[in-house]
Amino acid sequence: MISDNHTMDSNYIDEYELTNGYAVVDSNFSIVTANEPMYMFLGMSKHYSIIDSIHQVDLDDFIDVANSLRPDIKKCMCIRMRRIDNSYRWVLVDIEKKCIPDAKQSEYLELHISDVLAIRNLNRQLQLKINKLNNTADEHTVKTFTLQEPDIKKYCIDNISNEPDCRLALIYFEVDNIDSFKQNHSEDDIHRICQVIEDVILKGVEGRGVVGFLDDFRYSIILKNINNEVKLRAFLEHVRTMIAWNCKFIDSSYNISFSIGIARYPENGKNLDIIKAKLNRAIDIARAKGGNRYIIYKEVLHGEIEDSDK
Repeated sequence: MISDNHTMDSNYIDEYELTNGYAVVDSNFSIVTANEPMYMFLGMSKHYSIIDSIHQVDLDDFIDVANSLRPDIKKCMCIRMRRIDNSYRWVLVDIEKKCIPDAKQSEYLELHISDVLAIRNLNRQLQLKINKLNNTADEHTVKTFTLQEPDIKKYCIDNISNEPDCRLALIYFEVDNIDSFKQNHSEDDIHRICQVIEDVILKGVEGRGVVGFLDDFRYSIILKNINNEVKLRAFLEHVRTMIAWNCKFIDSSYNISFSIGIARYPENGKNLDIIKAKLNRAIDIARAKGGNRYIIYKEVLHGEIEDSDK
């Protein structure tokens, strides 16, 4: 029974959101014991079978997995379980079979259960706190498009000076075919495209670096500590595909494309002027190949650039 002092809005009860449920289940699937969040979620504190709370569609799968487990082996499932208010919730269940030493009925199951939606909400809260801490810790992690080249260079120098193991990705980002869009659209549409690009880039960078506005639809991005090529490519793919998707809502026939050049510190050297020269060469290569691509500068592919002061 739900007591009168619990408020319910659209069948959603905050008090019973499950993020760290724990239960011990015997060989007959009866709950031997559980922690408070688990009992609150199920709404019963007496002898109770876990099977009664599992959706019929998922029940056979749960029983098959539980029965097939060997001792000390853990598996994870995503199933639907009935909460105290009779709503079904998608939950993640870690199932592990264990044994009581020197006991006839020795096998039992340990279940760790978390509500998927509750985990998502906690993750959002955690991400907000992390972003707040990042922005507090580093005065440069300001979401802005007002940074000019001297500011960007100072940001790089400051980070390299303060962090011996600092790694930076310098990214030049430009729209290939914005002129064709301008010829056939209003100033309002052009502004909307600009806003889409800026919003996506800023959200993508967040507290991990800075963004500078160079001029007409050209941007400079500095990312900290994601020089790993797999992570860097994932960032670039996210940004350019998300921009392209949102632009479809402005003009579905417009296939926006980008030329992107990338150089990295210290992978491409420790002289920022040399790295900038390699960045410029990377974007030149992207343009020469017809645009709509990104080039991560690699000496083995693109050649070395010597310091002109030597």
